[in-house]
Amino acid sequence: MSLLQSNPPSARHLMNSMRSMGYSFESAVADIIDNSITAKATQVILSFPTDPNYCFVSICDNGYGMSKYTLYEAMKYGSAVNEVRDSSDLGRFGLGLKSASLSQCKKLTVVSKFEGKLNSFAWDIDLVGEDWLIQELSDEEIEELPNISTLKNFEHGTLVIWENFDTIEKSTGFVFTTLSEYMDSTANYLSLIFHRFLNGEANIPFSIKVNNYELKGLDPFLEKHNKTNHRKEIYIPIKDSEGVEQMVIAKPFVLPFQKDLSKEDQKLMGGIDSYSTKQGFYVYRNLRLIIWGTWFRMRPRNELTKHARIRVDIPNSLDDIWCIDIKKQNAVLPNSCKHKLIKAVEEAMDIAVKAQRFRGRIDNPNSKIEYIWNKMDGREGKKFYKINRSHRLFDLLDNVNDADRNKFEIILDEIEQNIPYQQIYLDMCDHVIDDVVDDERINEIENEARLLIHYSLKISSQSKEEIIEKLFNAEPFCKYPNIKKKIIEE
Repeated sequence: MSLLQSNPPSARHLMNSMRSMGYSFESAVADIIDNSITAKATQVILSFPTDPNYCFVSICDNGYGMSKYTLYEAMKYGSAVNEVRDSSDLGRFGLGLKSASLSQCKKLTVVSKFEGKLNSFAWDIDLVGEDWLIQELSDEEIEELPNISTLKNFEHGTLVIWENFDTIEKSTGFVFTTLSEYMDSTANYLSLIFHRFLNGEANIPFSIKVNNYELKGLDPFLEKHNKTNHRKEIYIPIKDSEGVEQMVIAKPFVLPFQKDLSKEDQKLMGGIDSYSTKQGFYVYRNLRLIIWGTWFRMRPRNELTKHARIRVDIPNSLDDIWCIDIKKQNAVLPNSCKHKLIKAVEEAMDIAVKAQRFRGRIDNPNSKIEYIWNKMDGREGKKFYKINRSHRLFDLLDNVNDADRNKFEIILDEIEQNIPYQQIYLDMCDHVIDDVVDDERINEIENEARLLIHYSLKISSQSKEEIIEKLFNAEPFCKYPNIKKKIIEE
């Protein structure tokens, strides 16, 4: 018979390993503020150092606060303080406070005020040893902590202090300067992540101050702009891991044209650079933004998606279904609602198509051929050309992440805007265009065809024959029937 034996982890090794989970400084701060919101805080005060000789970061809130026992339990790895989770809870694993904080520093101190009493515990990587040794601070030590006066001014609340920024010290050697840079980037990040709380959507007053500067919530959907197209909400029922039906709510928005955006609009949506690069789904968990500017590797119907943003609200009971990670920076679109979310995109695109109909409709000479360049009808009888984003060649981008895909879209836009029509015309008239197809070009086409067929077989339920037939109805492959015959015979 086998024996059950205790095999506890090495405290020092485990804590150091969990420091490398991939938190950015900004996401680590956001994780701490999640706890503040869960504790029903209405004020969060974030302080960065002003003295190069004393570098610390503190996050203070006026939430419920914790008793000595509750705080001690909350400092445990895998804490089960909130084992029965409230529907508004922004935590998940009981690791955020510790893993987020110690990913940035070697010493984490937490002070909590509850029923008029201050209690404090601290993790110090240099002192933890192998027995999970945590420090309990005396009243005198608590009085010496930075920004303790802020907490004492609240009736109740919690103060989190980060010290000893060893990772910054190793990477830049300039802790004060780096933290000063982080202050601005963190303020921008929090203005986006918690914009719905800052803008009052939680129906409770909520503010975040960074070194006494009060943050204003962004609006990535420009909801109040008179030229933003609002589409109706779509309700998608999904069963959680317990078999209980939960509701996912999706609402598409189509942004105004860039020419209709004022400087204030551009700032409100997060900067003009995000106009084309951050379209797609914005997934919120209990109003808190988790992931944004992604299409989840779906292929939107056409290039008009660069004007669409889809707000998706999910409850925390679907964390496992959506694969929300510890850092709350990633999510995975479940198949159970993929189809309906695609429908939401298509509905948004119907509006985008109408809004941009003056930009032209496809006017290709042969509707049976899938062209690389679409000929478009423009205004006043003019013609122009657009790269066909639905072409088979774009299948090769299915595994490209959304950020790179959006950058690629910008490149395509510029290629389209800078076609040298006049020079091409002159060169054609002078018969100097090199359009001879040599053996090397034929080999390139054959290799591309084989690559696309191979890839399509992996991602499609169609037969090889169907894939080949569709591929050779597309440019440039339709011009090479001998290659098609060769591949079929093989």
